[in-house]
Amino acid sequence: MADCRSQFNKFHDNIKLKEENEILKDKRDIIIKKLNEKLPEETDYEFSVFTQGSYAMHTGIKPLDDDYDIDVGLYFDMSKDDVDPIAAKQWILNALEGHTKDVKIKKPCVTVTYTAGYHVDVTVYAANNSDGKVYLAKGKPSSNAVDKYWDESNPKDLIKTIKENLSDENDRKQFRRVVRYLKRWKDNEFTSVNGKPTGIALTSCVYHWLDIQKETDLFDGKTTYKDLDALINIVSNMISKFVNEYVLVDGEYKFMPRLRVYLPVDPKPELFEKMTSKQMKTFKEKLEELLASLDEAKGKTDPTEAAEILQKQFGDDFPVPTKASTGKKAMAAAVITSSESASEKG
Repeated sequence: MADCRSQFNKFHDNIKLKEENEILKDKRDIIIKKLNEKLPEETDYEFSVFTQGSYAMHTGIKPLDDDYDIDVGLYFDMSKDDVDPIAAKQWILNALEGHTKDVKIKKPCVTVTYTAGYHVDVTVYAANNSDGKVYLAKGKPSSNAVDKYWDESNPKDLIKTIKENLSDENDRKQFRRVVRYLKRWKDNEFTSVNGKPTGIALTSCVYHWLDIQKETDLFDGKTTYKDLDALINIVSNMISKFVNEYVLVDGEYKFMPRLRVYLPVDPKPELFEKMTSKQMKTFKEKLEELLASLDEAKGKTDPTEAAEILQKQFGDDFPVPTKASTGKKAMAAAVITSSESASEKG
């Protein structure tokens, strides 16, 4: 059977957003420098700065559209009861306005866009509250009053929880690889933003439901990680977690599949909640297609044929070896499979 180990290693190298990405770091550092210089003119509240999102959790991938982003969080030493959330975001806008031609307040953040295909999202938190919780500023100046609010959030604990998931560092590496594989699968399979599962939702699925797949040689003690098996494991587990709910669709009640996964830190929001019943049905169907392809690829003896199947799911970044380079391996695998079959019959 083909495990496509070398192809998965190359695939991971192709899609991994390296934590040392210099351009992203430069953009972030310039933004932070400007905020440190300008924000004291806008507010008397002290603040601290940290990097957040997939870049900070070490689960980022290179974007297919070359639109790189990095998330910067600002913890203000203030209560949500003291400051309007839009006013707090306006401090950031005023401090960064003119840095590029495109600086604007969005619902969850203030975004600075560069013409070179990079943007920095700056989020604002009220971090000194009587209940000990942290709140994120939500809304835009043009939003309805109900859409301007402070939303409970816990970004630093989320980063720590995801980064420190699992006690063995090599297990963590497989965890991060699987997250990246699923993110690239999502980008390849969901061409429309509407109905696309979010990266943090997929990350949380892997956090909750992945069983690390590895084997240790009894003679030399060497441990081998099996990423194809890990993908089969997590996708199977995700599909098994779907439940049928009786919901109204197009004026008619019917049973529709629904997957629920929760952020692993408080306030533990349900991360697929915004997906419609139709979008969730499509999501389940695509997961089933992915699982069928993973199983089919694993059953192949020829690594080239297996990789061709996997490339259809993961896109062109998944390499397909030439037949010439895999012929001997395929023959060896076929001989082993044949021998095992004969042994079982005996």
